[in-house]
Amino acid sequence: MINIHDQEILQKIIEFQSCIIEGKTIKSILHKNKDFFLSKSNADVITLYMHEHGNVNPEYILEQGRDFERLINEYVFSKKNFKWEKFVQNCNEYFASGLSHERVTELYQIFKGFMSKKNAVAFSKKLNIKSAVIMPVHAFGDKEIMGYCCFVFRTDAEPELEALRAMNILFQTIMRPLYDKKYNTIYSKCIRIDENMNFLTEKEKTIMKKVLSGKSYAEIAELTNISMNTLKTHMKNIFNKYAVTSKIELFNKFHISVK
Repeated sequence: MINIHDQEILQKIIEFQSCIIEGKTIKSILHKNKDFFLSKSNADVITLYMHEHGNVNPEYILEQGRDFERLINEYVFSKKNFKWEKFVQNCNEYFASGLSHERVTELYQIFKGFMSKKNAVAFSKKLNIKSAVIMPVHAFGDKEIMGYCCFVFRTDAEPELEALRAMNILFQTIMRPLYDKKYNTIYSKCIRIDENMNFLTEKEKTIMKKVLSGKSYAEIAELTNISMNTLKTHMKNIFNKYAVTSKIELFNKFHISVK
């Protein structure tokens, strides 16, 4: 672990950890502090590419305006085809030797396979991108890589690597409590679960217990004497309360193996 001497960054780490414990969403934390991240790193755009169920989640973008986000969607990604394994393969060309960062001058170097070289050149030209510094974001233990942080620059000035490393540690601090190593996903926020299911109504608790016992939706609808549409509405509410999007994530929140 690299030591951080900047007191403002250390204070932010404490602040962000508190926000995560309180259950604030990762996107709200990042975007509320967008100016801080950009100012401290001197980057024009910061993007986090996180591992999510075998794909790459490219939705964490910090910038003034939405130019990068718009062009990413225009030139690059069908999210379901943005495969983690291929992206890691591109990045490993730089990090296999143990480097902690790599400065790239062509986005095609990290996005090949997801965009053509022609589109990569057009993308960079529209944003006036001069270079980017990419760093791995590690899960607890500093062995598994759960994502990559990319700092994009529109000037020829030499990036301040110490500042970028500090920012990368800050992002690791935010993301680590939300990363599920078993299912390779980032939860949108941290929800503290208790056995009494205090977030749920009595009807939702009944449904939830049957879900956790491995019952199918059809079985639950029959057992609780409700329609499938009503059951789906209840499940949507349950998912929202626990900040998940699937039964797999719900099982994992309660530390139960999926049957």
